Amino acid sequence: MVDIPTPDPRAPLYERAATQIPAITEQVLEVFFARSAAYRHLPHQLVDREITEAVARNIQVFLRALREQRPPAPDELAVQIATAVRRAQQGVPLDVVLSTYHVAAHVGWTAMANVAEQDEVGDLLATVPALLRYLSVAVPAVAASYLTEQQSLHAERRETARALVAALLTGREAEPLAERISLDLSSHHVVLAVRVEAPPLPEGAGSHDARLAAQALVRRLRAELPKHALSALDRDGGTVLLPTTAETLDQELADAADLVRDLRTAVAIDLVGGIAAAERREDIPTAARQAADIAELAQRLGRPPGAYVLDDVLLEYQLCRPGAGRKRLARVMDRLAEHPDLLHTLREFINCDHNRHRTAEKLHLHRNTLNYRLRRVTELTGYNPADPADIRLLAASLTVHDLRP
Repeated sequence: MVDIPTPDPRAPLYERAATQIPAITEQVLEVFFARSAAYRHLPHQLVDREITEAVARNIQVFLRALREQRPPAPDELAVQIATAVRRAQQGVPLDVVLSTYHVAAHVGWTAMANVAEQDEVGDLLATVPALLRYLSVAVPAVAASYLTEQQSLHAERRETARALVAALLTGREAEPLAERISLDLSSHHVVLAVRVEAPPLPEGAGSHDARLAAQALVRRLRAELPKHALSALDRDGGTVLLPTTAETLDQELADAADLVRDLRTAVAIDLVGGIAAAERREDIPTAARQAADIAELAQRLGRPPGAYVLDDVLLEYQLCRPGAGRKRLARVMDRLAEHPDLLHTLREFINCDHNRHRTAEKLHLHRNTLNYRLRRVTELTGYNPADPADIRLLAASLTVHDLRP
């Protein structure tokens, strides 16, 4: 068993080590910058002044705590904590920030060993538990301050990104917001409108449970988004903007369809996505409305979950636009409003490609009963389901009826 002595405050070894602080600091920086690309990219004036002073102070605080046989006091770590906050603001990774302490501990202890005399081995050995104690206090304090600042920065960035999406979707000025998060705005965007069929909460679940479920759902959705995406999402879905270029627009449209599939997998519930393209930034509000309309149409038409573009619902999209033609089409089905059995029969007749045999089987009707109902449709509407031109108009009228708010 090795007896580890208590540090002697008057030990000459510690005095000599204090005179070596500038040289030790230089060695620490040399080793560290050789290992860390993140620090090599920082401005030279920052390295020459702030980081050098921080390393030197770290060593000074350790030697003082060593002599006084205590852990570092919170006020002694204020400079280190402030430095860690600035590294978070500069985007230096936390593991890189914390590694400076271990590099300094290794280089500093080795330097102390190099100047130790043979009869000072005990004093050198006494520094080991003190060094570990120092690291056990300093590293968590620095990590906590870094993470607090990083969370604050992330929250600020999320709020700015959310405001940026809102500005783009409404056609308001977006450049100042983009500058705040160092984002170069693209001219072309693919707009994805997402509609989520959120599952019902378990019986007895309260508002707190609903809030947690909504937050978990949004987190799963956001986790699937590509890094360049801008989004405004909640538990019911929302809008995703995918910046692109004229050259990559077609590929981004295809990727948006794949993204809908990934989102469905992530949330494991039914999800419909409407996709539209904006070839100018000014077109984003129009494209967003179109994408939302496509998603809503697909949902209301009972289409299966997945991604849809305008061509997939082109007829229905046009039929639901306001106008005199839509009003006239709606009036055709109004004549059947008091006859739900006739509406249902007409809908199944259209779904069965106007095949009477298949329609009768699906409705479990005698063929004569089906023929009677189709004749009644003719009598009430003035359009014959057996006539190719009339059935197209009846189908259009039925679509307008089904999409009516």
